[in-house]
Amino acid sequence: MKVQEILKITKGKLLSGDSTAEIDLATILTDSRNIKTGEFFLPLKGNNFDGEEFIGEAFKKGAVGAFTIRQGARAQACLPRTISAQGLPARLSASASASQGRDGKPRAGVGQEKIIIQVKNTTKALQEIAHEHRIRFDIPVIGVTGSNGKTTVKDMTAKVLSSKYKVLKNEGTKNNHIGLPQTLLKLKKYHEICILEMGTNHKGEIRSLADIARPNIAVITNIGPSHLEFLKDLKGIFESKKEIFEFLDEDSLVILNGDDKYLSKIKNNKFKIMRFGFNKVNDFRASIVSTEKDKIVFLLNNKSPFVLNLAGIHNIYNALAAIAVARHFELDYDSIKKGLAECVPAYMRLNIKNIDGVVVIDDAYNSNPLSMRAALETIKSYPAKSRWIVSADMLELGEKENYFHRGVGEAVVRGGFDGLVTFGKLSQQTSSAALKSGMAKDRIWHCSNHEEIAAVLRKVAKAGDVVLIKGSRTMKMEKVLEILKDK
Repeated sequence: MKVQEILKITKGKLLSGDSTAEIDLATILTDSRNIKTGEFFLPLKGNNFDGEEFIGEAFKKGAVGAFTIRQGARAQACLPRTISAQGLPARLSASASASQGRDGKPRAGVGQEKIIIQVKNTTKALQEIAHEHRIRFDIPVIGVTGSNGKTTVKDMTAKVLSSKYKVLKNEGTKNNHIGLPQTLLKLKKYHEICILEMGTNHKGEIRSLADIARPNIAVITNIGPSHLEFLKDLKGIFESKKEIFEFLDEDSLVILNGDDKYLSKIKNNKFKIMRFGFNKVNDFRASIVSTEKDKIVFLLNNKSPFVLNLAGIHNIYNALAAIAVARHFELDYDSIKKGLAECVPAYMRLNIKNIDGVVVIDDAYNSNPLSMRAALETIKSYPAKSRWIVSADMLELGEKENYFHRGVGEAVVRGGFDGLVTFGKLSQQTSSAALKSGMAKDRIWHCSNHEEIAAVLRKVAKAGDVVLIKGSRTMKMEKVLEILKDK
């Protein structure tokens, strides 16, 4: 995209550089630490940082340009000539070979004056550029949202579709107002399908993401108690997820969990609906054939057997969503089966580790009541001598946070687990509820840090046992695993 186009899209002002220069949008980065020669820096401002302070560093690393929100004299501080104070020339030059792209044309800012674009808001500029770039592609865009399973569904779907199509997806969990537009900037002419995970914890965020991405296929995995601090109740969560529908039309497809209390009620003549689940009314329905340690076999519509090399029956729902998308794109069942069988767990999501004969199930990426229930069901059916639960705080649950934490303690006792280790202020409610529900006091530990948790596990967990480690992202429960491995 040419600089002059970016100026028009963002209503920006060119402070330095050539307006006819071409910028590879995929090289626009928001972290100066990752900048390489030929890339473009877009600084962001957060509560505890100001990316604008690193514009000079980005230029030193070879950035060809940068965005800024600074005005007047402060804007002048971004201009390349000021870098000379750090020992660099006013106009950084490069060799002829370095200043040319693969097509032989000059790259923006290389061997010439650096490009500085002044905008009112860099985050909004990122989103505006991403939206404009997206609408230039007449390809299917799949938006995946829901309380749980978004990342797994996105990864499963991308894996299956990749057997036939060139697919772009957001990496990891880059599913917010920064990560989603960054993914869209990577769209290239060869891409045939784009699949985007969309996360939210506030009303209106899904609407904003959908406005940027304009999906024509929407997948909603489930509605569960997460982010209640901001969305108040399940109805609020349901309403926030439905915001993805606002940009769909009569040619669009919506794929829903037909077993979900809220999603099963959606009826709309505006777009086509497909449903998945275990109930007979679903278009794609599953029945369980068998479960093992890290393997599940299920039948699709009582006919076709599928194998998942994953733990957790809840992954059948995730697979069904991927199957529904794949069948919409006319993939044959053999290709779908092969793709699903090759799927591996996402990072820190029911990852199975073996430490000195103890199976540690790392589900430390995040936690909420629905995902905790699924994790407990997974551990309950896992063949082991003893089963230990490590449960840290579940955050953003609002007024019902104590209620949900007590519920975990009660569920641990009902499940017949051998012991409970808790961590965090809220999780004191979990250990207290477990004690009141009948678990022996010497089988409950409330710890003050990760090292203490690891010490308890070293003492009680023996070879042949299984341990679940889970907590909200802020609790950084992966540190327990690191300590256990480093002993």
